[in-house]
Amino acid sequence: MTVFLEHRVRLAPRCLQGVEVFSICSARRFPRHAHDQFGLGIMRAGGHMSWSESGQVEAGQGDVIAVSPNEIHDGAPIGASRCWDMIFVEPTTVARMAGTQAAGRELGFAARSAPSLLTHLEHALVALRAGEEAVAEEALTTLFSDVLLKKRPAGDRGPSRATTLVLERIRDRPDAPPSLDEVAGLMGMHRTGALRRFRREVGATPHDYAMQMRLRLARRALAAGSTPAEVALDLGFADQSHLTRSFVRQFGLPPGHYRSANATIVQDGERGRGV
Repeated sequence: MTVFLEHRVRLAPRCLQGVEVFSICSARRFPRHAHDQFGLGIMRAGGHMSWSESGQVEAGQGDVIAVSPNEIHDGAPIGASRCWDMIFVEPTTVARMAGTQAAGRELGFAARSAPSLLTHLEHALVALRAGEEAVAEEALTTLFSDVLLKKRPAGDRGPSRATTLVLERIRDRPDAPPSLDEVAGLMGMHRTGALRRFRREVGATPHDYAMQMRLRLARRALAAGSTPAEVALDLGFADQSHLTRSFVRQFGLPPGHYRSANATIVQDGERGRGV
């Protein structure tokens, strides 16, 4: 049976450099991915669940949701659909607002009920949508000064050296992802063991991580004015259609709409296969 999945995205006009505001209503499941930016948002309706490195997370109406740069997560509705607003802020912008030390820290939660934080977020959203640059900057400075926590404890070492070698290889050449044989060689392990270890430590396969890296670079290039065709060629996508399909899957809207920097609501009539 063929079904139509509700999916609407609105990207607000950009008010501050390094800051984006999305409003999303969606029945979609988003694959595991990560962002370059800090993200803080509000669940407006319905429920949302996601996988994170700390376990399964659920958020309901009125909850504040958060994600740190490079934090792997996915997302699915609890029920038919859900709606949320999200503010994404580049680490360099957080550094300018709240200091370099704050920009090097992580948000300490994925979802929680926080009335005081909710009030600050609402204030920031109103100012950003109204184009009130000074008010928005003050609100975000207060917000990130309040919510950023200390760096990871010294005992939390992060990925192993073997996995780090693969991450560095992907970051050096995201347009040419390594084969599984190359991954195994870098890690000094059999292909099966290398794949299992990388996924356990990173939360995604090497191929998926490389795709995320390319899409994040694509987002930056589009924001800087490159066309989807140019981005597809520069970042090693098979063609522009491949970029579009992958971009929509991860970010929820086509690259052309994102590039406009003032996208109105996008109604997606994509068909999914039902049972």
